[in-house]
Amino acid sequence: MKKISIKLLVLMFTCGLCATQAVAQNLEDFVNDPQNGASDLQQAVGIAVQAICPNLGGFAATGAQLDLFLRCNELINTAVDLQTPLAPPRSLLITGDELLAALQNVTGEELFSQGTLSARVTNGQFSNIAGRLNALRLGGASAAMGGRVASAGPYSDPDRSSPGYGELSLDSRWLTGGGAAGDADAAGSRVGWFLEGSFNTGDRDQTASEDGFDFDSISLTLGLDYSLDSGVIGVSVGVDDYDADLVTNALVSGGSVEVEGTSGSVFAALYRGNMYFDGIISFGSLDSDTSRTAFYTSNNSNCAPVACPGENATLTGETDGDYVAAGVTVGYDANRGKWDISTTLSVAYRDIEIDGYTESDAAGGGLSLSYADQKIESLRSILGISFTGNFSRNFGILRPQLRIEWHHEFEDDQTQLVAKYAVEEQLGIPGAAGPGVFSLIPGECFSCFLIKSDVIDTDFAIVGIGLSAVFSQRTQIYFVYDALLGLDNLSSNAFSVGIRGQF
Repeated sequence: MKKISIKLLVLMFTCGLCATQAVAQNLEDFVNDPQNGASDLQQAVGIAVQAICPNLGGFAATGAQLDLFLRCNELINTAVDLQTPLAPPRSLLITGDELLAALQNVTGEELFSQGTLSARVTNGQFSNIAGRLNALRLGGASAAMGGRVASAGPYSDPDRSSPGYGELSLDSRWLTGGGAAGDADAAGSRVGWFLEGSFNTGDRDQTASEDGFDFDSISLTLGLDYSLDSGVIGVSVGVDDYDADLVTNALVSGGSVEVEGTSGSVFAALYRGNMYFDGIISFGSLDSDTSRTAFYTSNNSNCAPVACPGENATLTGETDGDYVAAGVTVGYDANRGKWDISTTLSVAYRDIEIDGYTESDAAGGGLSLSYADQKIESLRSILGISFTGNFSRNFGILRPQLRIEWHHEFEDDQTQLVAKYAVEEQLGIPGAAGPGVFSLIPGECFSCFLIKSDVIDTDFAIVGIGLSAVFSQRTQIYFVYDALLGLDNLSSNAFSVGIRGQF
């Protein structure tokens, strides 16, 4: 039979006393009192802490169970101290606002940044492939229309691997999808390649439900495509690396999230006169590492019967996920002198699943959380217009572009995540939720609580400017800058560089 010290017995009695005080004398009642200003997140975790503490008493002799028992005991004692004249011996002697901040510091709302970055992984690959399709369409047929051709000279020398634009007829199959096979042969191989890299940087503001963070990312896409008489088909592979550093303030004690993705994509485009259609489907896997700090202070140097110096724990976790993403676009090209004007309507769908996991604490503390599986869905319409110029130079054609897109999100429900204290899976007592069990029904899980994201912004815009150079050898280099506008709490800037050519 386990030996229980006198101090621990006194502690168990104190916890039981404070957990069963009259109304408005425990942690649950403190967070539920509107006058105390607790957020939904702080309410949820306060109720969970209040619920699990009494159930830890007979199972808290050592290790993580004992640590969680000490932590929940001092948080409950602090709430009692703030509401009654009892002056419990394990109160942290902090203010009500500091208690609410302590509660938020022991929750796992940091994981919403993991979901945000996972969603952006799919966006990065879609943007890279869309850039390739745009380069194919505007760097071919449109470049030759209306006599906008590269100047004759050394770059159109017959000894070169391909002719100058001026040597190709306007109805060339390669350029417009019809015409003589000889022109198509002169234009070079139907097999093309492309390599695009993008760098994305931005930040998210702190809110009551989600933590603020700064992020950076790199996306690389390598692909091959085959030009048909009236379209193109292709495949690509991509890698993404997104890193976020959480802000440090009264409600967040820092941490980091990294999401790495690998993907494969299939894409195709069809041209019919001034109309065009394209589609992309991607499948990918996700690897994620998280690190967060659970921190709060104590002003009680005589905490009894066991010291309560506060908390400063580092909790880490890793998990996998996968996603499928698809998009279709219909567009119309018009020409006004040296400018092409394209209007587009797109529909994009994403389904992201992230496996549940349990955090680790190298110091053996009890504040580690277990998380249920996450599922993130997005269905979005995108209305766009772009203006692309065509300016001949002796080396080829320069093509500046301005693009404006309006995005509308149809899946606007708040993201929800269920978490619980990992110690509950080790209790072995009736009513405790075992591994992989997450329930918000009373009696089925002591410490399960719901974390809700902010309300999702349904409308936002992307404005992009770019410049490409189309050379006589059918090689194209392009640069694009995109800015995200209209989201309440997120800002983002992306820089992309790509090169394409033919075999």
